Amino acid sequence: MAGAVPPLSVLLVRHAQTTANAGEVTDNHADIRLTALGEQQAREVALAVGQSPPDLIVVSPFRRTLDTALPLIRAHPTVAVETWPIEEFSYLAPARAERTSPAERKPMVAEYWQRADPLYVDGAGAESFAQFVGRLRRFHQRLWQCSGRVVVFGHGQFLRGFVLGLHEGFSETSEAMLRFREVETGSPVRNGEVIAVALPPPGGVIHVGSSDGQ
Repeated sequence: MAGAVPPLSVLLVRHAQTTANAGEVTDNHADIRLTALGEQQAREVALAVGQSPPDLIVVSPFRRTLDTALPLIRAHPTVAVETWPIEEFSYLAPARAERTSPAERKPMVAEYWQRADPLYVDGAGAESFAQFVGRLRRFHQRLWQCSGRVVVFGHGQFLRGFVLGLHEGFSETSEAMLRFREVETGSPVRNGEVIAVALPPPGGVIHVGSSDGQ
């Protein structure tokens, strides 16, 4: 039908490997850079997305998602690029995590999840699990306002939380918090992984497929 709105389809892409993913000490968590391997993964993601231009490219405010999206943006320079508040779930206060390696943060991470309090905020610049779930809901609502093919460059915990929420509901309870942690640690989204999500009308069946951009 002429003038029909194209159906919505979404590709979720986790950013490519960063220096933090490689185990290095990092400073500002919003400005972490890609490694050489990450830059290669970003180029492979652009190839995995395909030759047809998407209708919209979405990135988070964190540098690593834009850096991962750059090969696709350069391949399709006329496609709109928007920054949405889909940054990673920062449950540790940045001041506590600054200049630490993943190994050094491990006890702080364990302490946070053992608390299992969805309303707990670790400090300035951190968010509670309940706030995180609120961002997931708002992302879902905003996606429903789009049409066509949307490619979203995001973060591992955010994307896993979104896909889990689509299947099990977006809940802020302690049980949902522990369930999220179980799924996220048991089946983390890999660097450069591409997850295809077809969002049907409310009440429809959600289909999810995954591939690596490597």
